[in-house]
Amino acid sequence: MFLITGGAGYLGSEIIRQLLRAGEHKVRALVLPGDPLAKYLPDAVDIVEGDILNTEDLARFFDVDANQPLTVIHCASVISMRMKMVDRVWQINVQGTQNMIDACLRANVRQNIHVGSVHAIPELPRLEVMAEPAEMNLDMVVGAYGKTKAEAIDRVMKARREQGLPANVLYPAGLSGPGDYAKGNLTQMFLDYMSGAITMGVKGGYNFTDVRDVASAIVTLALRGKPGEDYVLSGEFISIMDLIGHFQRITGGKKITAYCPIWLAKAAMPIINLMYKIRRVKPVFSDYSLYTIGANSEFDSNKAARDLDYHPRSLKETIEDTASWLMAQQNGKKG
Repeated sequence: MFLITGGAGYLGSEIIRQLLRAGEHKVRALVLPGDPLAKYLPDAVDIVEGDILNTEDLARFFDVDANQPLTVIHCASVISMRMKMVDRVWQINVQGTQNMIDACLRANVRQNIHVGSVHAIPELPRLEVMAEPAEMNLDMVVGAYGKTKAEAIDRVMKARREQGLPANVLYPAGLSGPGDYAKGNLTQMFLDYMSGAITMGVKGGYNFTDVRDVASAIVTLALRGKPGEDYVLSGEFISIMDLIGHFQRITGGKKITAYCPIWLAKAAMPIINLMYKIRRVKPVFSDYSLYTIGANSEFDSNKAARDLDYHPRSLKETIEDTASWLMAQQNGKKG
C-alpha cells in the first residue's frame, strides 16, 4: 500500500495519478481538512483528512493491516519566499517530518521516500556542479525554506543511520508543468504575465524540471528502487527572460524586452511587496526568490538517470503544456 502526504498538492497529486495508472489500487492520500484541491484527486484514491502535526491524524493515516507492506511518500511541505524564518514553515517542514519519521518507525514501513529540494543542498561556488550530499550543512543553505528542508533531511538521514529507517531522499529542482491548481511561484508568474501585471523581466534564472517527470521517477523508485539511495532530480537552467519569452510566443501575449537587474529589483522590494498585498496574490518576486535566481543552480541528476530512468522532457515542451493548461483553465472560467 502507498501512503502519500500532501496528496492534494502539485507533486503529490501527480504521483497518485501515476501510481493508479501503473495499476496500484491501494493508494491513500493525507489531505488537510477542507482542502479545496482534494476535489481534483481521482475517485479511486483513499482520502484521509488530517494534519502531519497531529499525531492522532497520523495514526488514522497509518491504520492498515499489520501485514500490509507500506511505502510512504512524504510530499507535504510549506514553501516560503522569505529569507527570515516563519514558525509555521518550521513546524510543517521540520516537526512534520519528525512526526512522519516516528510514525514510519512505529509502522515498520518497507520504504520511506522523503521529498526534499535542491534548495536544501549546500550551495557550491558558481559553475561547480552539485550532486547528492552525504550530509546536510545548514550554514551553507540560504532562506527559511531551504534551511527547514535541510534540517528535515538531516533528521531523515540521522534516523536512517541510527534507527534503521528505510529511507530515500529526493532533491527535485524547481517544479513546472500543468496541473498546478495551488498556483505555485512559477505558475503565479505566468498568471501575472497573462493578466498584464508583469511588464518587465528580471535578470537571472534557475533550474526547472517537469512535475510529471519528477513524479515518474518517484513512482519508479517506489515500485522498483531500494531504500538507502538518494537522488537529485534536476532539469535545465533557463533565464527568466527566456521563460517569459517562450510563454509569450505560445500565448500570443505582449512581448517583454526590458529587464531589471537583480540589484535594482532588490532595492524596489518594498514597493513590489505592497503591490502583491494590494492584489492579494502570492509574491513571485521576493528577497529570497531574487537571491535564488542569482545563485548557483548547476545540479547533477546522472544517478537518477541511471537508476530511475529519469530523463526529463525539454522545458520548451513543459512551457507549451503549461500554457495550454492555463489557457484552458481561463477559458473554462469564462465559460
